[in-house]
Amino acid sequence: MQVHPRSAELDALAEAHRRYIVALRQAVQALRADGTSWTDIAQACHVRTADAQSALHQGPD
Repeated sequence: MQVHPRSAELDALAEAHRRYIVALRQAVQALRADGTSWTDIAQACHVRTADAQSALHQGPD
């Protein structure tokens, strides 16, 4: 049996995470369009290079 707790706070956390992913993807797209290297993007966004690259492929806006 798996427990799935629900609360307004967990819903707010999920929404904040969704907004973060959207913002990260938009930042990565803009920086790549300017020719910024993956290493520099990762440093600017405070994520690993692999996370910056995968942000381009996560969910719609």
